[in-house]
Amino acid sequence: MLRVNLNNLARMSDGNLLHLGSAVLMFAAAIVPIYLSLRLKSNFRILTVLLAVFIFVHGIYHLAYYAGEEVLGEGFFRTISIVVLIIFGIAFIYISRFKKEKLIV
Repeated sequence: MLRVNLNNLARMSDGNLLHLGSAVLMFAAAIVPIYLSLRLKSNFRILTVLLAVFIFVHGIYHLAYYAGEEVLGEGFFRTISIVVLIIFGIAFIYISRFKKEKLIV
């Protein structure tokens, strides 16, 4: 008879695999802002660092959720990623309104 561990079966459900895939994609997406933050010299560096931190922390949230640590993921990493995203928005507004150089790409 085949014995299946229910914890392993629950770990491999579709929702958890989506969290694993999301974590991998988030870590891959964080490469671009990290590269840009190393290359830029102006206020864009602040914005790209904040964006990279947001993407990376949000990837850790998905990884924690995949590992079965829903409380850690929901309570800690999701909250931190939201706070970093709000700080990114405030920094973007501050830089675009109060700095003399314009944010033109």
